[in-house]
Amino acid sequence: MFLVLAANPILATGGQLAGIIICFYILIFVMLALVFNLVMAFAMGWIREKIELLKKLRPMIESINESTEAVSQGVEPAAYENTAIRTVATIPARVNAADKKVDQAADRVADAVIEFRARTVQAQTIVKAFFLPGLTKRSASGKQREIAGPDQRLEEIRAAEIAAKAPTEPGTVQPASTQQP
Repeated sequence: MFLVLAANPILATGGQLAGIIICFYILIFVMLALVFNLVMAFAMGWIREKIELLKKLRPMIESINESTEAVSQGVEPAAYENTAIRTVATIPARVNAADKKVDQAADRVADAVIEFRARTVQAQTIVKAFFLPGLTKRSASGKQREIAGPDQRLEEIRAAEIAAKAPTEPGTVQPASTQQP
């Protein structure tokens, strides 16, 4: 068999070339695996450092949560606590106080607007009663009826126009609002 390979130099050269190419691919694969392992080792080290930082932050976060809960229940933060913890713990109380002030101010504004509108309507009614006596009507019992506003007068005029335009046939009844007294 050895004689056959020696007899064909093309096959010998092709085999050596294939061996070199395979070794080259293996070298590249090993280098890529080595680089990947180095990157992963550095990444795991970085993640381990960050985990340690989080482990150190956890007690501080828990104390902030406890202080915030205590302040929301009315207990002031202790003087020995960290200033950041005291500041963060007082934020909910400050927000609640500001919210109450805003609600009070909004209620005062709403009351003032309602009072202003009521006084305006009252003044308009008085002016109408004194200077436009034709807008007030008395009922059959002699009691003075409420002053007719522009909307009510417009409705009465429209009802009268509709009643005048509608042909009345024998046996039909007009609605009560359009009948004249």
